[in-house]
Amino acid sequence: MKFESNTPYAILIAVVLCTMLAIAGFPSQAAAQERKVTVPPAELPAAISKAIKQALPNGRIITIEKEVEGEDPGQYDFLVRSGGKDYEVEISPEGEVIEVKEVASVEEAPVAEQGRKWTKSFGLENRTFSTVGRNRFFILEPGHQLVLQSSEEKVVITVLDETKKIGGVRTRVIEEREEKDGELAEVSRNFFAICKEHGDMFYFGEEVDDYKDGKIVAHAGAWRAGEANSKAGIIMPGTILLGARHYQEIAPNAMDRAEIISDDVTMVTPAGTFRDCLRVEETSGLDPDEKCYKTYAPGVGLIQDEDLLLISYSKAKEQTISLRDLPRAVRATIKKHAAGGKITEIEKDTVDGTARYEAEVVRDGKEFDIIVSIKGKYLGTEGEKEAEDDENEDGDADEDAE
Repeated sequence: MKFESNTPYAILIAVVLCTMLAIAGFPSQAAAQERKVTVPPAELPAAISKAIKQALPNGRIITIEKEVEGEDPGQYDFLVRSGGKDYEVEISPEGEVIEVKEVASVEEAPVAEQGRKWTKSFGLENRTFSTVGRNRFFILEPGHQLVLQSSEEKVVITVLDETKKIGGVRTRVIEEREEKDGELAEVSRNFFAICKEHGDMFYFGEEVDDYKDGKIVAHAGAWRAGEANSKAGIIMPGTILLGARHYQEIAPNAMDRAEIISDDVTMVTPAGTFRDCLRVEETSGLDPDEKCYKTYAPGVGLIQDEDLLLISYSKAKEQTISLRDLPRAVRATIKKHAAGGKITEIEKDTVDGTARYEAEVVRDGKEFDIIVSIKGKYLGTEGEKEAEDDENEDGDADEDAE
């Protein structure tokens, strides 16, 4: 069989293909993946602030994002509400308005809004609840505190060492203290409990005191689950699904609801930069004009509420427990691995959304921690190397109490 050389033709074809790909853009050389960070209004460059004010003089800024990677690095993307309508505004790094585009808003799409479904039935009768716990974006542990502030407002959110029974469920109290222009404006006591099975954080109502000149003048927005056609809603689901919609509160005077719109937000706040954050759009079943945006950071909680930004936060207090108060299986596992050592302290904490016990033990002059699951399973030992070696001598084939 005779072969003829096709090298010149092959080279010509290769050149043509390369030229076409260079013009059209080959997938392997596509633009870098877009990445944006949220920017607080106070940190906008003067040229950008001036440009957005000129574009929509009477607008209210809802969100600001800066593109740090992608086709237009440095570009600012705004979502602004003006005259009852929502607009997307793109501004160059130099302060030039690139585009102002109207986007669909709730009030302009009544047909679409009627077709949107919101979960309002949560099967509470089939759930068990705890007054202490956390999921990835909401912490219900005494002592956990968030402080958010804007140019005019300051809000301090504190998980109290206090519980209250609401609608037949024992709940944890979270206090919110709001100041406006340095004066106390509102104090609310909010009632939450976490579902043990799924990690959903439920909201059971609130007591509200509105202040003026240092005196209580009203109680607007107060409601309780179990009273006057009121039911608990989910403030933060244990499992995050993009596009999921659910009611946060269900009462004649309170019908707030939330839609999860992003789970990869990077946000810069005075308290630090937070990544892989959750962005939530909140609306009201009572007022179609009401809309706001909130951002939650993993392991921290709420870091942005409209123009309020997190300025500081503190960790929850650790729970100290006596040996006799432990579940039987947990107690047995700790005593076994303490191996005659003195148990000086026992704490319950939550790591990566999973609750566990840590027992501090002193044996032969060495201090170490024994870690046990809430079901009594031995998870390991931390502390002095000598103590760990002693534990290893017990063997890895211990029968764990389940």
